[in-house]
Amino acid sequence: MKKSVLFILFLGVVANSWAQSGSYFGKYAGTVGLNQAELERASAIGFNAKVSVDDGLVLGDTMLVKVGIGMSNPKYRLDVKGVFNTRVAYSNPAYKINDRNFLELDEQGEFILNSFKMKYQNVGLWSDKVFEKNYPLMSLSKVDKFIQQNKHLPGVPSAEEVVKQGVKVDEMVSKLLEKVEELTLYTIQQQKEIDALKREMKAMKK
Repeated sequence: MKKSVLFILFLGVVANSWAQSGSYFGKYAGTVGLNQAELERASAIGFNAKVSVDDGLVLGDTMLVKVGIGMSNPKYRLDVKGVFNTRVAYSNPAYKINDRNFLELDEQGEFILNSFKMKYQNVGLWSDKVFEKNYPLMSLSKVDKFIQQNKHLPGVPSAEEVVKQGVKVDEMVSKLLEKVEELTLYTIQQQKEIDALKREMKAMKK
């Protein structure tokens, strides 16, 4: 009886110690680093999970873990099924990926999206088709008529469409470059016409 009471007291002391310093669940889960003996409120969950900072929560092995929320078969490092809502306080206004600020808030609460790349699945999604010989470049007279009737450029969504449906950033970047390339072709055509007129005027003077 005395041994049972002592064992229960021992478990209580150990549990209380874990509650103050941290919680570690899983094979080889625990602390790591020079201050691992003094960590407070640190938790590591999963196989080989290691935590090295106060108030830190580590899920699984840092290289192999797949965390699933709302599912039993996660395929990625973090796999979420359903609505994903992130709240960021201005005292720490950055959403980091690989230790780089990806999304921030300025002092007015406006979102700031930092440097990133967009990758397209095939060359047809980019705008260089404008320079193909069979590209149906509209005449400037038809462009003018379209603008007068619709109040926006051909192939570009109207203000009403943008407000109602939004736009895909990758598609809009390609579309804007398409219009720049079309404008370049118009400029080249006009320059050829100007050069031809100059030659005619020069010939008339002779």
